[in-house]
Amino acid sequence: MGAGDRFMSATQSLLIVLEAAEKARDEAVAVHEARRKTYEAARQQAQSLTDWRHDYQNRWQAQFRQSGGMEIVRCYQDFMQRLGDAVGAQDQQVVQAQALMERSRLELIERERRVAAVSKLIDKRLLEQRARLSRQEQKATDEMASRASRLSASMPGGVNPLASTSL
Repeated sequence: MGAGDRFMSATQSLLIVLEAAEKARDEAVAVHEARRKTYEAARQQAQSLTDWRHDYQNRWQAQFRQSGGMEIVRCYQDFMQRLGDAVGAQDQQVVQAQALMERSRLELIERERRVAAVSKLIDKRLLEQRARLSRQEQKATDEMASRASRLSASMPGGVNPLASTSL
């Protein structure tokens, strides 16, 4: 197997690694986007519950100023307790969704770094191959010039038979 074949084989292997890294990155993008949407929905739900609780408190406090028996106050307090529990549970969901979103963001960053690293390695290998080919071409040109020079020196009268003659 020649150097060119080894280069092509190594390049093909790197392209396969790059393709897998890009696929993993694309999957991480999808997961992160889904988790971001879940977080945003949970955050909006928590905000809606908090706003609704605040409105409910304001309405009933105005009602209590007008009239309010003990039974109504107890019902109000029980309901506010359950609403507070719901707000707390929703706040927990927001925290969990945010943590999942952050983990997926970090995973996405890691996968993007891997794609960049493999791409950079491929670029480096291509530059090395171009430099190697350039050196080989230069060597071949130098050898040809050297042969022509030796042939010219060995010919009587120093005539180079390879040089074109114009008539």
